Amino acid sequence: MITALLVLTVAAVVGFGIALAVRSKREFGEQNQVVPGRPSPAPASWAGAHSREAKLHRRLGDAVKGAHANPRFVELGLAAQMQAIDAEAMAIDERLVAAAALPAAHRDAAIDPLEANVVQLEGAIADMVNSISVADSKQQLEEAVSAADLKLQALAAARAEVELIDRQVAGTDDAAREVAQRAQASSPPTSAPPVSYTHLT
Repeated sequence: MITALLVLTVAAVVGFGIALAVRSKREFGEQNQVVPGRPSPAPASWAGAHSREAKLHRRLGDAVKGAHANPRFVELGLAAQMQAIDAEAMAIDERLVAAAALPAAHRDAAIDPLEANVVQLEGAIADMVNSISVADSKQQLEEAVSAADLKLQALAAARAEVELIDRQVAGTDDAAREVAQRAQASSPPTSAPPVSYTHLT
């Protein structure tokens, strides 16, 4: 009887430990995501690392998660803009991971333009959040959304140009086609769904 109880106790402790480890791993993975619900290619160590690429990765996540947490995006039906933000952040994150794998002598040169991309995306998100938060008329909201679209399109175009150069240097024959497709996927559609203004005067 005592032996059986010991076995059950040990099994319960082991089971609890495994469940806790699985839960911790899942939560850690979620914290390392740039876009909520979408796994990041970044290593788990970037969640606390002090390298440039790790810090930029976390800044991307903070900016995007902040936008997702803003109820105005849902209230106003800004799904197209949110998708553009998500796509741009994921693309930048992927390039950060690729840059981190380069030899140390070439790493900073590869990260420099990506840091600029992060700053631009942070600015576009912050400007959009601020603008839609204070907009109290249909005209102000339209202007805010239009300005955000232009900034996101410019950022996607700039990133696509850098990717094109990278592929040309690498000798990829279909570089132009690949980059054009990625830029188009990252840019907000020209005919986005109408924004909801029903609660504005």
